[in-house]
Amino acid sequence: MNTFQHIKSLSVVAAMLALTACGGGGSSSGGGGSTTVTFSAQSVVDNEADNIITQTYENLNSAAADLLVAVTALNTGGATEPEMDAAQDAWKAARVPWESSEGFLFGPVSDLSVDPAIDSWPLNTPDLTTFLNNNPTATKADVEAAGDDLRGFHAIEWLLFGDGVADNDKTAAELSGETGALNYLVALAEHFKDQTQALEDGWTTDINGNGPYATLLKEPSGTNPVFGSYTAVMDELIDGIIGIADEIGNAKIADPFGASIGDADTSQVESQYSWNSLTDFHNNVQSIMNVYTGRLGFDWQTDTLTDTDNGLYAFVLAHDSTLAMRVFEEIRSAQQAIALIKGDSDNTTTDIGPGDEPFRNQISDAAGRLLIEDAIAALNTLLNTLTGDVKPLIGNTTFQ
Repeated sequence: MNTFQHIKSLSVVAAMLALTACGGGGSSSGGGGSTTVTFSAQSVVDNEADNIITQTYENLNSAAADLLVAVTALNTGGATEPEMDAAQDAWKAARVPWESSEGFLFGPVSDLSVDPAIDSWPLNTPDLTTFLNNNPTATKADVEAAGDDLRGFHAIEWLLFGDGVADNDKTAAELSGETGALNYLVALAEHFKDQTQALEDGWTTDINGNGPYATLLKEPSGTNPVFGSYTAVMDELIDGIIGIADEIGNAKIADPFGASIGDADTSQVESQYSWNSLTDFHNNVQSIMNVYTGRLGFDWQTDTLTDTDNGLYAFVLAHDSTLAMRVFEEIRSAQQAIALIKGDSDNTTTDIGPGDEPFRNQISDAAGRLLIEDAIAALNTLLNTLTGDVKPLIGNTTFQ
């Protein structure tokens, strides 16, 4: 996530919450009521901490290890096409848990500055080219000393996939011909793995004297240095999904989309080199789905929504069953609208296949722009419900 976009996103959320406080965002179902509900949050918080958040970061760290193995093999094995394909696949595989974590960008990911270290956007390709020419044998130490816009996911992506303009299928021969590229890929992957390890450790071990962050989330108390109550924990969880709902529609998609077709700006399209943008957006919404349903990888086409999975759905359901189902339907609608941008009318698969147009091309296509507008609208409908109807429920709850 781009740091500037994150700040912008939070400011939009703050403005919307201020409007809600003045009565501008509520509805007849949900946050507009005044009935106080007693809710036992422990099962929900325990599940979110262990089975959604920590498990996602463990999956990311495992995928980072696989990526390091793949790019090392590419470097030492003579850079064959099968090795190139494997490295590209490993990058995409690592992208899934990372983008699916953006519904909870709090705790170690921000405290340890992991987000800017591995996902800063846009990438500074002119400076990166100069860096490679000047450092053909760069090491992990050189990566650590480099700026955030020269490393992380998108530096690896650019080296593995090319510039993304004509296609996303850079060859091993092309990579081998670039000064310092193979060597830098390994250094980048080593640094990346260090960051994902630190992120997992931040949730599972005591790295700062306060205890594992998962424990801090699960055991709020007056002596807890971060969370003094379940009210604070639930507030953090809901703010997390509000933040990413806002960012997808109003930054990640809207910024490159522009006010008109003439304002479309491909330079602002994240993951454009690999043509992975739509998959990123899908997985961003999946992070909301995971937190809301309480089940990692929840698939609305095959899985059954239930409060026994201990997601935020159980909390909303305790207040208003109609609102609880409406939130779920709006998350699903957002995923469907994103899938439709590339023509998937019956599912939410967003991988770009033969004949499909990537998001970077769709923003300059009249028909594609109509579908993108639908996706932005669906995301903002969800955002308005989360801010105007779900967030206020916290004030009407006695947590146990």
